[in-house]
Amino acid sequence: MLFQDPDFQNLLLLHSRDRRCQKLIEELKELPEDLARLDRNIDVEKKSVELALAEWKSLESQNNTLEKEILSLNDQIAKQRNRQLEVKKNEEYQALENEIASLQQKIEERENQQIEVLLKIDGARETAEIAQGKITQRVAEMEDQRNKRASIGEERKLELEELKKEIEETRKGVDPTFLSTYDRVTKIVSRPPYMAPIADQKCSGCHLRVSNDVVSSVLVEKKITQCDQCGRIVYVER
Repeated sequence: MLFQDPDFQNLLLLHSRDRRCQKLIEELKELPEDLARLDRNIDVEKKSVELALAEWKSLESQNNTLEKEILSLNDQIAKQRNRQLEVKKNEEYQALENEIASLQQKIEERENQQIEVLLKIDGARETAEIAQGKITQRVAEMEDQRNKRASIGEERKLELEELKKEIEETRKGVDPTFLSTYDRVTKIVSRPPYMAPIADQKCSGCHLRVSNDVVSSVLVEKKITQCDQCGRIVYVER
């Protein structure tokens, strides 16, 4: 039985290692984009924290500016009051009174603006505190995930290099005829597996029924046989 032949067992071992090698190559090919995606997500989260803090600071700055303007306007009113004590003409007094009324109107406007800003500050402070807490924790978790992914990637690279060496050694132990057929199959079959057991007279690689000749060749003749549907090397596990 071909399946029990040591050379065929070596070929199965080669096939197993080749498949593992391809999976590692695909995984490593996807690694840069995976890391870039995590970096983008981390950056978005960090910026959300920065934006929340910037909004809070901006509102605090607006409040401070309004506070200074109100103090300045009150100083101006005080000066105008003092000037009223010095003027002797009614028209000059009234002009100063009008100016004081205008300044008081500005103060009222600034105070209304300040009330709105103070209300916004409360919301912005709460948002910033949540951002600094939950989002910062989420960023830490994502950074940890990213570092682990990068670390696994380095491990996979080492594993791949070691596996390539094992594949070269395994190939040396495979019968040249078997190896030649196997290499040809890897070129004509679009994706692994390149070797597949037959079950219920179906190739487990393409899941199509194989001919009686193929089954007979596998069971009776001690030679490599290919599926007459997909071209994969087929065998019976006995």
